[in-house]
Amino acid sequence: MRIIDRFSSEHDVFLEQLEVIERLVRADAPALQVVAAMRTLAAPLLAHAENEERALFPDLEPTMGGEGGPLAMLTEEHATIHGQVDELTSDPAAHRIPDLLDEFQGLLRAHIEKEEQVLFPAAAQILGDDRLARLDRDLERTAAA
Repeated sequence: MRIIDRFSSEHDVFLEQLEVIERLVRADAPALQVVAAMRTLAAPLLAHAENEERALFPDLEPTMGGEGGPLAMLTEEHATIHGQVDELTSDPAAHRIPDLLDEFQGLLRAHIEKEEQVLFPAAAQILGDDRLARLDRDLERTAAA
């Protein structure tokens, strides 16, 4: 498996969980239930962003890095998403949840789209399948240690 395939399949899971959370909000579920669902998404989402930055971004830095480059933008979005996750999982006031969730889901969906449509195809072209498969094996070994 290539690391970008792993990350892409994780995106699918995050988007499914986001749908669950959005349905809860639309159904006026209790805030505690929405926050609990958000907490289910939080840890894997934040670990995913950290893994992208640690396991994939360094190999792309020479061609896609630099100030104002795609990696800088994606890393900045990771930080913003992290802040939004913190806010949504720290028992926000019930009346604030719809607006907070709207901002979060908008950024997360746009961020995933950038990675799927720009970053991952560029990574495949720049690094090739063998290197991407090696990065995935390295990530698995690091996670198992």
